[in-house]
Amino acid sequence: MSMTNEELIEELYHKAHAKGFFHELHDKVKELTNNHKYKCKHDLVRIAYNELKKIKLAQPVTQN
Repeated sequence: MSMTNEELIEELYHKAHAKGFFHELHDKVKELTNNHKYKCKHDLVRIAYNELKKIKLAQPVTQN
């Protein structure tokens, strides 16, 4: 069973929230939308999520 585009968007925003970069994802989607690189909302969210996830994985984990 495949997800609808709306379900994909919701899932990626939920994952971003759980990983602590919800607002960054929103800002990145807005940036991509303004640049008119991609037209479909689900593509914008998927691309933004993947870019931010790579950045977050590359950052060292800080311990308090």
